Amino acid sequence: MSQLICDQYVLENKIELDYTEEIIELQNENHEELMAFVKKFYPHYFKNRTPELGRYFGIFKDDKLVAVTGQTMQMNDMTEVSAVITDTNHLGKGFAKQLVAFVSNTIFEDGKTPFLHVAENNLGAKKLYEKLGFDLRGKINLWGVKR
Repeated sequence: MSQLICDQYVLENKIELDYTEEIIELQNENHEELMAFVKKFYPHYFKNRTPELGRYFGIFKDDKLVAVTGQTMQMNDMTEVSAVITDTNHLGKGFAKQLVAFVSNTIFEDGKTPFLHVAENNLGAKKLYEKLGFDLRGKINLWGVKR
């Protein structure tokens, strides 16, 4: 069994941001590329049907997916921002910032509040989320069970 301690963040207000990249909602025809992209950077994060849990959005460069963010866990009043992943060759270009803002704002448009979980030691991501206006709400322990 393995433990992952995460910080939970909640966003109370829409994010005001000028988007410089085209953000595309990924469709069924993007499934294979999405799966290969996530597997490249986080090999154990997705299962084949994980994209069915919500909506995913991406940024493409030269017809290649280079950054992705999704919406997964959905409750009556809240929806989780998840799978914030940028290709390591495209870090520092503001792709994650734009995707998190875009996805969070679509959650607000649906009348819900965005929240997310991030590993407590992922300081770069936490700094981004706080800069975008997310507030730390607490810690959550996730356990992995292997068969």
